[in-house]
Amino acid sequence: MNQVINQFTTRAKTYSASANWIADQGLIKAHIEAAGARPSKNVLELCCGTGMVGRNFAAAGWHICGIDLTRAMAEEANGFFPCICSPAEQVPFLDNAFDVVVLRQAYFLLENGQKVLAEAHRVLKPGGVFVFSQTVPFSTEDSPWLEHIHRTKQAQFREFFTEESLKSQLEQEFFTVKNVRRLTVQENITRWLDEAPELSVEKRAEVSALIENAPEPYRSLHKVETVNGQVLEDWNWVIFSAEKK
Repeated sequence: MNQVINQFTTRAKTYSASANWIADQGLIKAHIEAAGARPSKNVLELCCGTGMVGRNFAAAGWHICGIDLTRAMAEEANGFFPCICSPAEQVPFLDNAFDVVVLRQAYFLLENGQKVLAEAHRVLKPGGVFVFSQTVPFSTEDSPWLEHIHRTKQAQFREFFTEESLKSQLEQEFFTVKNVRRLTVQENITRWLDEAPELSVEKRAEVSALIENAPEPYRSLHKVETVNGQVLEDWNWVIFSAEKK
């Protein structure tokens, strides 16, 4: 946990612009749509980072608050909506307090994913919606190489997930998946690595080379290319709308 806090404390001031996916409006819109057409309801964003998703929910008329493990991240988000520094395994809110809970691109870092799902379930109202998203492989063909890249890049990486394994985790005890949406976001890998100060120059070069020199069919599925010296590739996003059991 301390390693995650240290990593994201270092990145708090630059995090919002450190990767295309963080502020991608198509991706954010898909999260809001996954919550259902119910603005003015109460939303909790878990592991909210600098609050990019939450601030867009607020702009759309929802009542939003958030929590994040890293105080520096929570302070950034708090400039847009109320945010508390807290681990997602210990949500500091009462039972049945929210209509929607959102968790984006953090599940693979969590120490106890099922505990976080239990907390999301607890604070949701009956029939509440859990909007749960993450990047996953496009297929079994790119899965091994993608896992290799992620484990090389992210020292705090805990578990590699596919769409199927994420759905299984959701439905194991707490939720029923009602809808799944998939979309791609082109990522600038060069910028993504440049904005990762926790990585050495050598480690950044290693990760970049894994993507630039990836085998087929990874290259085709991810549309890997180099444009003006920048390495680009597509990331596959899956967004679940899950109902509280």
